Amino acid sequence: MRDFGNIRGWHSRFAAAALLWLGLAGAAFAAAQPQTPAQELQQALRLQPGEAAQVVPLPDTLNLARADEATGLRPSYRLSVELGDATARTAIYLPGVFAHARVAVNGHTVADRIREPLPRPPRGADRLLLATVPAEFLRAGRNEIEVTLAGRRMTSLSRVWVGDEDTLRSLYERKLLLTVHSTVAAAAVIMALSLCVLLLWARRTGESLYAYFGIGGLLWALHTVWTVLPNPVLNPPHLSIWWTMGYPFFCAPLVVFCVRLAQWHLPRFERTLWVGLAVGPVLLYGAHFAGVLDTAQDYWRLLWLGAVAVGVVAVGRYALQQRNAKGVLLLATGAVALVFGLRDWWVDQDLSDNHPVFLTSYSGLLFFPLVAWILIDSFVRTARELRQLNVELERRVASKSTQLLQALDEMRAAKDAAESANRAKSSFLAAASHDLRQPAHALGLYLAALRGETLNAAQLELVGRMSDATAALDTMFNALLDISRMDAGAVQVRPRPFELEPMLHRLADEFSHEAAVKGLRLSVRVSAAARQWRAHSDPMLVERIVRNLLGNAIKYTRQGGVLLGCRKCGGAVPSWRIQVWDTGPGIAAGDRERVFEEFFQLDPSGRGQGASDKGRGHGGDTSPRLGLGLGLSIVRRLAQLLGHRVSLRSTLGRGTCLTLELPTTADDAPAEVRATRETRSLAGLRVGVIDDEAQVRESMRVLLERWGCVVTTGASADELLARAGSSAGAPLQVLVVDYQLRKGSTGVEAIEAVRCAYRADPPALIVSGVSDATRLAELHASGFAWLIKPVPPERLRSWLVEALHGRSGSAGTSTRREAAHAARP
Repeated sequence: MRDFGNIRGWHSRFAAAALLWLGLAGAAFAAAQPQTPAQELQQALRLQPGEAAQVVPLPDTLNLARADEATGLRPSYRLSVELGDATARTAIYLPGVFAHARVAVNGHTVADRIREPLPRPPRGADRLLLATVPAEFLRAGRNEIEVTLAGRRMTSLSRVWVGDEDTLRSLYERKLLLTVHSTVAAAAVIMALSLCVLLLWARRTGESLYAYFGIGGLLWALHTVWTVLPNPVLNPPHLSIWWTMGYPFFCAPLVVFCVRLAQWHLPRFERTLWVGLAVGPVLLYGAHFAGVLDTAQDYWRLLWLGAVAVGVVAVGRYALQQRNAKGVLLLATGAVALVFGLRDWWVDQDLSDNHPVFLTSYSGLLFFPLVAWILIDSFVRTARELRQLNVELERRVASKSTQLLQALDEMRAAKDAAESANRAKSSFLAAASHDLRQPAHALGLYLAALRGETLNAAQLELVGRMSDATAALDTMFNALLDISRMDAGAVQVRPRPFELEPMLHRLADEFSHEAAVKGLRLSVRVSAAARQWRAHSDPMLVERIVRNLLGNAIKYTRQGGVLLGCRKCGGAVPSWRIQVWDTGPGIAAGDRERVFEEFFQLDPSGRGQGASDKGRGHGGDTSPRLGLGLGLSIVRRLAQLLGHRVSLRSTLGRGTCLTLELPTTADDAPAEVRATRETRSLAGLRVGVIDDEAQVRESMRVLLERWGCVVTTGASADELLARAGSSAGAPLQVLVVDYQLRKGSTGVEAIEAVRCAYRADPPALIVSGVSDATRLAELHASGFAWLIKPVPPERLRSWLVEALHGRSGSAGTSTRREAAHAARP
């Protein structure tokens, strides 16, 4: 509520407004009282069938509880009037006639509203009658006027006015305006205002005060309109009873509104009001049957005027407490309504006018400034609050913007720091990977050479364990390299049609030794369709996926075997399914999705859980279980990069199956059938080795000589050519060259220098410990076959066999393609 502090200015203005309304109402009431020289006839001779003629004062009312519906009441009233000028325009005015009437002057009918059968009693404007008397019906001196009434159960005749037609017509129009037209207009205003308040209440839930106010005003307007309807909704006595009940129906909500607005806690009083609404009809119907309905109605209305007085006291208390415009307006409205209600009740008891002007309806017009103020004040307060909210919002936006800018600066700094850390990490990984791969590579070559020596059983077992550890180290190096490359976006997909069967058999050959050492069966099953149809994908990345699956299955399966299968599936879109089956412990249902997460490993003890380097339990062997938890993560990421689907099925205690789906190619040309490889000798193969690490050169020389090769080594191309002789003797047949050499030179430059010196194109294999994306991209672009250190001796031997026995002419093309299959992840 708005507190105006000093209320004097507002109080005087609204008090003046209230007095103005009171003055207008008083003027309207005074306008209803005739102030003209017209004659008012206050008594008449009543002639009623079955009764003796008698002189009665006007107004005169007759009631007959059990009147004959056919004849009803038909009294006649005779009046005499002296007219000085019989030629003047004369009229007869009846301000209240509650029956159908016929008016005659000197035996001549001047107005007749009696119809047979009798319609319902007149209401509204029909209760007024103005009849013009033609001059020929009048005579100088005494004139006789006869008014005949016809009603079913009740008739009532007001005092009769005779005089100048213009004067009486003015009285007639004023009374019609005040009793009918203005009443309807006031009811329309009250109804419109009440609907506005109800709409305000509906839009602002929780404001129950507005609901009481709106409902009370709406019922008030409907009660006023019902009073002047030309056709009543009910018949007597129901009409009188429920019209009387209309007062408490609109008074009760308005009184509750006043009491609650004043924050006056009167629960018993409110309950009494609602009980009064419930028992009121019962009391009035009881009074009707007791024959005292008129008296009961009078006291019933007076009782509810007392309830209104309580509401006026409540709003007066509220106005004194709050000292605001709303309280003053509400107090003025309630006080005027109470005064008008008491006045109307008193006028209703006066028998001098059977059709008075009631002012209660006009007091409702005071609600217009009240509701207007409520709406305007609500709008102003809402606008003020909105401005305050906008100011607060702007302040918060400015504060948040500052915080956001600070956060952006911090994020930018964090991003720069992260990028710097990532570059440092990449540099570190590249340097560390290169430096760590060199001794690991040399160690692997020495171990491969050591196997060719004459060793006892214990020494062979020790060499085998060392080889397993070196292979595990190689696996971890490759996994970290793969993850680093994929994070850097350096892995490029180059899809093309390729044959599946040669690749699968080559992988089986590669892992056959490892499976045999563990006593596992490694089987390959390729459907006949694989010999006729090709897959469409990147063969290098597909080979990397299958190699990871096979490596995991063999490494962690305890007993039984591993099956590598491939079959073509039909359907709307035909596809290849490469599957790797194992007989390991299997993977629990809750872990089948987590095994594809990076660095996630399950307990490899085999106690009912799957475990591998990605959680698959294939344990049981005595080899070291080294892993980073990246195997299946790399598989899924490569498959997503290719757009292929990888799925997993597993049964605890029975094993696991991983499936890779590949699309078929539209090219249906038959694939070349893979020829079975034979283990071929390398004796006499002239190999040139270029590496700036002496330890790596020496380990490579020892291993190659164990295989029967003639080896020439050098730290650079010049050193190699100097030792081998650029023109003397037989030229080198194969080159094995490190990528990063001293003084910033590369293996590609060294190969080109040797080829230029020999004027030949010997096959060349680049071996390197690089891991950064830039260097790997350079290797791809070189066109040479390449392998990442540490190089497995089996791969190196396989490449040398192809270089020796697979050449025709220079044999460079085929060896590069084969080496690329073995090298790229």
